[in-house]
Amino acid sequence: MRSLWSRIWPRSLAGRLVVSLLAALVGAQVILALVLRSQQDSVVAEVVQGQALNQTVAFARLLQMRPPDEAQSIAEAFGSRQSCARLVPGVTMDRPMTEPEKALAGTLAVMLHGVQAGAPLVEISPIGPDEHPCEGSPRFGGTAEQRGGRPAGARPPERARTAAVSMSVPLADGRAITVRTAVSVPTLSRATVLSFLLSSLAVSLAALLAVRRQTRSLSALADASERFGRGETVQPLPVTGPAEVSAATAAFNTMQERLDTFLRDRLRLLASVSHDLRTPLTALRLKAEFIQDETVRDDLVRTIDELALICEETLAFTRSETSTEPSRKVEARTLVEEVAQTFLAAGALVDVLRVERLELVCRPVALKRALRNLVENAIRYGRRAALSVSRPAGGGIVFTVDDEGPGLPPDHIEQAFEPFVRLEPSRSSETGGLGLGLAIARSIAKAHGGSLTLANRPGGGLRAELRLPPGSLAAPS
Repeated sequence: MRSLWSRIWPRSLAGRLVVSLLAALVGAQVILALVLRSQQDSVVAEVVQGQALNQTVAFARLLQMRPPDEAQSIAEAFGSRQSCARLVPGVTMDRPMTEPEKALAGTLAVMLHGVQAGAPLVEISPIGPDEHPCEGSPRFGGTAEQRGGRPAGARPPERARTAAVSMSVPLADGRAITVRTAVSVPTLSRATVLSFLLSSLAVSLAALLAVRRQTRSLSALADASERFGRGETVQPLPVTGPAEVSAATAAFNTMQERLDTFLRDRLRLLASVSHDLRTPLTALRLKAEFIQDETVRDDLVRTIDELALICEETLAFTRSETSTEPSRKVEARTLVEEVAQTFLAAGALVDVLRVERLELVCRPVALKRALRNLVENAIRYGRRAALSVSRPAGGGIVFTVDDEGPGLPPDHIEQAFEPFVRLEPSRSSETGGLGLGLAIARSIAKAHGGSLTLANRPGGGLRAELRLPPGSLAAPS
């Protein structure tokens, strides 16, 4: 029975990524909201800890104690670089007070105890970093110097002003006072930077973990496909991960199983045919020996031997396509020298021109067979074979076999790779073979993920290039 989490957690890759990113963003927004709330509270704390409340209470008390004609001079005395005080006709606000404003108004009402006054109003509004709190306010007039503000050309405050707090108190005699103070808070607070870093880190980590975890199965599938394409035996992959990846993995396992079954059945069928043909061919050869006419007997024996050779070569060609030889690391120089030594021991003309010191991962027996077929064709049709190994600019590795023969007509080059196609004019198995050498060599090259091409050399002769992909090169130890 599936757990609750497995039922809730999406099975698709897109769903899992979306849920992961949304969860990270929601968490980041919650943290950001808490930070912003703390930032608003810091404005209130700045006012409470400062002198703005005390100035407002002192201003109200002085107005009650002094004659009305001194009110203007008292208001001017309360002016400073960060605050100003004025007598106003009345107190109104165009909007309801926010929670921080209500908190300040409640604190101010408590401090005004004993003063004949109405309920105070508090308004917090943003201002520029170099702007005096009374500049631009419709409740205050005059220049900055007249309001006790910063004279022209004076040095601005050290800290950036982010808000102006207006505290208005209606008095018992019908007048009202307003004290407007600038609250200085650092423009880029530590909390803002921390919030940004937390948000970025949370989203980055969530995306990285989600993508790496969900694509792990895809990486395994890609690696298995690469190895299977080179003809290696790949064990069935575990079907895990999101629905799309699981479906792709299951399809790969099914495809691999069907291909293996098809190739095994094909090999078994051809092996059975080859085995079954041996008995009647042997019987025909024995019967042919009793023919009195020597010419007829020799011709019939040659035909029977050619049929037997075709059966053996057909079986060898099929085995080359279904080889289960494991891949291992070998040196290109060793591989080429072993192939060349085989022909040199038989007296053939084989030269090893240039071999770079490269290590590759391949099926050595199969690759040597492909090179032997190429060298054998070069010797048979071009009298001499020259081997070289190089690493092209595009990566990978190239085995080159050159001969000194007449080459091939351009329109017959691709035809030479077809099984049982012999371009040698005599069409004799003794001089032209059975036409399987190039077909087997190309099949081996493709099984390694590479290719085999033929081209006429500008100076005469034919060049065969067996190319292996960059993945065939062994990683440096």
